[in-house]
Amino acid sequence: MLCALIIAPAAFGEETANPTTMSFAADGTIHLKLNTGDMEIAGVDAEQITVSWQSDRGDGSEGRRIKVRLQRLAEKQASVWVDGPGDRIRYRIEVPRRSDVAIHMRAGELKVRGIVGSMDVDLIAGEMDLRLDDPRRYGNVAASVTAGDLEAKPWQIEKAGLWRSFKLSGEGDYELRARMIAGQLTIRAE
Repeated sequence: MLCALIIAPAAFGEETANPTTMSFAADGTIHLKLNTGDMEIAGVDAEQITVSWQSDRGDGSEGRRIKVRLQRLAEKQASVWVDGPGDRIRYRIEVPRRSDVAIHMRAGELKVRGIVGSMDVDLIAGEMDLRLDDPRRYGNVAASVTAGDLEAKPWQIEKAGLWRSFKLSGEGDYELRARMIAGQLTIRAE
């Protein structure tokens, strides 16, 4: 059974609420589809998903161009969709700390921290910075960059150039998969 809660602008040209929030319990899976920009995904001690943003312009004029949709797909699954100007806007998405996340982003700077769970992250181009609470808890790890730099500090891996990747298997209970076409991919411990 599909149970949905959609939070979106009421009419074309109307601003999406900043912040936009939906209650969501820990230990679920969150699918994030993000366009471009400076995005921070942060695991926090709260039972909700919150999307907020701040413009470098200060006049708030770009708020009308930002669209956010939060949707509950099932009891333990949700989706987050964010679209808006990629330049001069900093987005912050807070999710329950104990969550599995699947993040798909087109371009820009993506920072992920505070998540205690599995991560599946795609960024076409830009910079990806993944901070892991405890790298030993990740049993299966796979990361790749088609063109650029790949640095995974917890496993002493540094690679640069074309078609760079690595895979590891261990005893941890979480999985980490990170992929980029072009840019800088950094994985580190918090």
